[in-house]
Amino acid sequence: MSEPRSSLSRRQPRPPMETEQLRRMRAAAWHGQGVVVIRPEEVEDDWIRQAIVNEADRLYGKRNREA
Repeated sequence: MSEPRSSLSRRQPRPPMETEQLRRMRAAAWHGQGVVVIRPEEVEDDWIRQAIVNEADRLYGKRNREA
């Protein structure tokens, strides 16, 4: 059985994406567009993680740490 459709359905909140779904989207962005999406929390090397955060801060401004 399919869900009811209405003109308001596109305004309904969507469930959060699964971790694997997000990983596939990041991989597709890298392969298709050359865009890298790296979560600092996933980088194990402290020096590399800090370098990534520093560059992101320089390019985009400081991150809201509460998010």
